[in-house]
Amino acid sequence: MSIKNILKTVIALVLIYFLVTYNTLDLYRVFDLDLILVLYIILLCLMIMILGAFKWFLLLSIQNKEITFFRALESYYLGYALNYYLYAFAGDVIKIAYIAKNKKNKTGIALSVILDRVIGLISMGIIILYSLPIIFKNLNIKFIYSFFDNNIYYYYFFITLLIFFIIFFARKVLNSIKIKSSILGFLDKYKNKIIKMLTRTVDIFFTYKKNSLNIIYNIALAICIQLVIATSLYLISLEMLAEDLDLISHIISSVFVHILNIIPISPGNVGVGEAAFSQIMYYMNSKVLLEYASVYFIFRLINMIFALPGMFVYFFSIKRDIADEK
Repeated sequence: MSIKNILKTVIALVLIYFLVTYNTLDLYRVFDLDLILVLYIILLCLMIMILGAFKWFLLLSIQNKEITFFRALESYYLGYALNYYLYAFAGDVIKIAYIAKNKKNKTGIALSVILDRVIGLISMGIIILYSLPIIFKNLNIKFIYSFFDNNIYYYYFFITLLIFFIIFFARKVLNSIKIKSSILGFLDKYKNKIIKMLTRTVDIFFTYKKNSLNIIYNIALAICIQLVIATSLYLISLEMLAEDLDLISHIISSVFVHILNIIPISPGNVGVGEAAFSQIMYYMNSKVLLEYASVYFIFRLINMIFALPGMFVYFFSIKRDIADEK
């Protein structure tokens, strides 16, 4: 194990220690879980995985028509599992290697994973934009909230109009041969290997010009995934905290935690996710301190149990490929 990974592990342990010390994380809460609740959350995890795999498959199918949904689901589940158990983006790297094996257009397949991540960020940005009035209200920033309160309909109209304008502009860019030629012409001047890879990536990105609706469907699916994740956290909160903390606060907290998870601070961002969720929920609920970190920890634990079989997907696939070669 490298020094970098050891440091990440230490960060996770330190954060968990402080969360337990300040009574926002109780590891023994696991033993109080209701079996019915666990089954509900597992079903929601299954929904998250299927929606995520389908979202990715829509992007993959443009790059390689040979890839089936089952293969995409299998690969997505593998990456889903490994991202919980390994460091950084190891799950994504192995997922790409797994599905791109013996396939054409490997760069396009790799780009689909990057685009999938970018679309996830866009969906979270949209949720935050629509949630800003609630965020400022819960943070008790009266000056800003009063502005939103007095102009709430104008604000939502403007945000919706802005999103439609960005989508329209993006479609125009993707369909513009002139813009594509200008970008590729500029990049072709450089012979550096990294620039050549970037040129290839940009060229592949423009293959989505005839499938711009596909991107819109992906954004809609990504938003649905965030809502399902928040619903899972909300159900756990109802059971564990015995208080009806509204779904909106769970959506906002969950989205911010997922944005933070882009930075690999600890293995699977253990401790970091719990600390961030706890802090955001604290401010979103009138600074009432409850065991918010326990809620996120339980959600993580159930996800890890659900993801565990995915660790064996790769080994079964190797055995299957060997059998096929014979």
